Amino acid sequence: MKNLSFLFAMLLVASMPFFTSCGTDDGTTDVNPTINFTGGAGFTSSDVTLQAGDPIKVGISAFSNTSSNAKLKTLKVVRTFNNNAFTALDSTLNSTNAFNITLESFAYPAAGVEKWTFTITDKDGAYSEISFNITTTAGGPINEYSQKILGSYDNSAYGSSFASADGTVYSLADAKANAAKIDWMYYYGSTAFATLSSPNDASASTVFSGTNGPASWSVRNDTKLGKVTLPTGLTWDAITTDAEIVILASDVSDSKVTALTVGQIVAFKTVTGKLGLIKVEVITGTGAGTITYSVKVQK
Repeated sequence: MKNLSFLFAMLLVASMPFFTSCGTDDGTTDVNPTINFTGGAGFTSSDVTLQAGDPIKVGISAFSNTSSNAKLKTLKVVRTFNNNAFTALDSTLNSTNAFNITLESFAYPAAGVEKWTFTITDKDGAYSEISFNITTTAGGPINEYSQKILGSYDNSAYGSSFASADGTVYSLADAKANAAKIDWMYYYGSTAFATLSSPNDASASTVFSGTNGPASWSVRNDTKLGKVTLPTGLTWDAITTDAEIVILASDVSDSKVTALTVGQIVAFKTVTGKLGLIKVEVITGTGAGTITYSVKVQK
């Protein structure tokens, strides 16, 4: 299960560095360590405007002062959004005189201006800082489908196949005729219990066999799925753009999710690259039972 730490997820937002040379506790200014942003292809090292939730990568290098030769002790990262400051990273270093690090994460998932401050401190208490600002714009639009009901393999009232492009639930026969649209199927297994499976997963062809089973389809989409946890403070109703969806769904890699429970959030990535979230709301019965869920997916 992917449990996203919101503070750490907001770690990477790189912009034009502002360098501050700071003294030690006794007021001297000539023994401070050095900290810089490192650039290169794929790295952000200057002011930038990004869409909320966009991925970002930043490199940092730090060196102890040659005159004091005091080893580096801590690296601290503080982010400030809407005048609220949070410590995103406070790491104790392994008594080194120099290090390089690459950090990857996402821009803040809401529109606004975010400041990050990176502070390197040595064992004598001398420190230096670099900081940057990034402007985030609102995330992209999404489609929402509510109270969608799918039936398991023995349910004759509800179809078991779903198309996230338009929210349609298909019977098995209709799913075969519209195979390119089907992103996942629902069944209740004896050991897997409530399961959402891509048509390409081997279990789908085992559970739904016969003339209209996925094994006979012209296309079996290899949708990727994964259980995720919403960050603290983020509710399902508060997700109105794809900013949070991008963060949660970008790395899903499974072809099915099993043992689903009410309240579970499932992230998905379609073969066309669309990202989305599913919220499980009701599960009834077993082989003839149903699952009810809502979906939020990129347009």
